[in-house]
Amino acid sequence: MDFFELEEYTKKDIDDLIQNEVEESIYLDYKDGRALDSDKIAEITKDVSAFANADGGIIVYGVSENKASHKPEDYAPVTNPKITKEWLEQKISLIRRKIDGVLIFPIRLEGNPNDSIYVVKIPRSDNAPHMALDNKYYKRHNFSSDPMEEYEVRESFFRGHYPKLEIVNCDLQDEECKEGDKTVTFSFKAWIRNSSRVISKDYKLSASFFNLPKDTTCHFLPHEGKLLSMHICSYCMRLSSPSKEPLFPNELIETGHYQFTVPIGSACDVLDKSYIKLTLLYEGGGKDEMLKLLADESTSLFEKEEIDDYIKQDHPDFNLLDII
Repeated sequence: MDFFELEEYTKKDIDDLIQNEVEESIYLDYKDGRALDSDKIAEITKDVSAFANADGGIIVYGVSENKASHKPEDYAPVTNPKITKEWLEQKISLIRRKIDGVLIFPIRLEGNPNDSIYVVKIPRSDNAPHMALDNKYYKRHNFSSDPMEEYEVRESFFRGHYPKLEIVNCDLQDEECKEGDKTVTFSFKAWIRNSSRVISKDYKLSASFFNLPKDTTCHFLPHEGKLLSMHICSYCMRLSSPSKEPLFPNELIETGHYQFTVPIGSACDVLDKSYIKLTLLYEGGGKDEMLKLLADESTSLFEKEEIDDYIKQDHPDFNLLDII
């Protein structure tokens, strides 16, 4: 399961972050245990509020980072016995307005309460903006918590009026071939969820298929509705479709029903060398993206590295560890 979706956290989860050198991001921050010292309370409120004012995320207190690479180095636990889960909850409560839904997970190294890791899970807040103890508003960016611009503060007041949509997953299946078939048909679909308390009526899902064979042909499945646009170039086929129904709070729907055909001799290349980039746009300027790698476990390491190079070149902002 994805680190951000876990319901509990253990030392093994933190070991995996360190061993896999999972880089900090807009959703993840590492802090030395000394970041919870009593003279750092203003900084605590700054970092936690910044995540709530952005898109949520996790702060791991008790892990040092390499400042140059933004990757975790080793454990640097909280050793002060006065710093407890309750103490940290109290300091976070100093943020105004109060952030609902913050979860704190203590991890004791070797069972010793004087060597602790605190995983703080912060949701994207619909009650933003939240003010830190220094009377300023902050927002999480790639590797830092920075003061919000005036327009960002203004816009965040209306966050609760707009929906929050996310791409949950996507799937590409090839149909069974019959004797004499000259082409193979692939069917694509995706799932999106409304994770807010506001109905969404205007959204658009775009799927870009990279490294498909040049003689690929595509069509839209009849039950999906009207095709908004289709663009084909030498290395990418992009298909977009508009919303077909209102998306209610906490509702999950299946969408993006496309089919394309390739010559039967090129079918293996689709699964071994192609990948999909999904982009979901919705009301209020909202956006979510996902990269889906089609190569399975039978693909050779060389081919996977080759695909990784394609992705790094085309989408440098994506962390390869987040690609599904």
